[in-house]
Amino acid sequence: MRLLTIILLLLLLRSAESRRGPWSKATERGTWGRVRGRGRAGVMRRQTQECKEYMESGEKYLDCQDRQLTFVRQNWPKDIHHLLLARNKIQVLRANMFDQFTQLKSLDLQQNAISLIEDDAFSGLSQLTTLLLQHNRIRIASEEVLLPLPLLTYLRIFDNPWSCRCSLDSLVRTLQVPSNRNLGNYARCAEPRSLKGQKLKNLKADLLCAEDNRPEDVKEPQIGRPIVKTDAVSICHLKYPRLLLDCQHK
Repeated sequence: MRLLTIILLLLLLRSAESRRGPWSKATERGTWGRVRGRGRAGVMRRQTQECKEYMESGEKYLDCQDRQLTFVRQNWPKDIHHLLLARNKIQVLRANMFDQFTQLKSLDLQQNAISLIEDDAFSGLSQLTTLLLQHNRIRIASEEVLLPLPLLTYLRIFDNPWSCRCSLDSLVRTLQVPSNRNLGNYARCAEPRSLKGQKLKNLKADLLCAEDNRPEDVKEPQIGRPIVKTDAVSICHLKYPRLLLDCQHK
């Protein structure tokens, strides 16, 4: 009798496990699957909002391209060698903006909306060799912008509306130093009209300040008004020996 009771109990336990087991396992799989899915979705969202950090040839890259950024974040890793900031919305490069990245070798800022570079914007970047600033809105800059970059070898500044006037004199002279053959190639003047289209590398630097000293009517003649040229010598009297030009009643 006791043996029969034990056998019945074993059969009941086995029957209960068979009913519970599949349901329990399915529930566990379903729950785990949903949690894992949320985790993956969360990672994907973070990757679209934050920068991508990776190693290549033993050097660390931070890819922050196409992030709608307007400034540099202070929580970015400081031991990076290459910082990619192309196609963002940065407008001004403030003083000491990158001084935390003391190991930086290249800085890509092309295709932003940069219109102003403060003199100490690149302070602290003593290891930088490559600086990309093409396709922006930069009109003026001085040589002081480049002073913190003793190892700079490649500088790209073309497709910017450079104002070739006296304020650009020091930068143009720096670009034209023979040892700086890879700095500022292809950059051209956008104004004034007399220098438009000329390469900064080929400009006569003395012309920049001369442009600012030209009379306004000579700089930009008004469109639509005829320019009347008169030959004063032909209608006036030249008096000798003091070479006076007498134009009275003329």
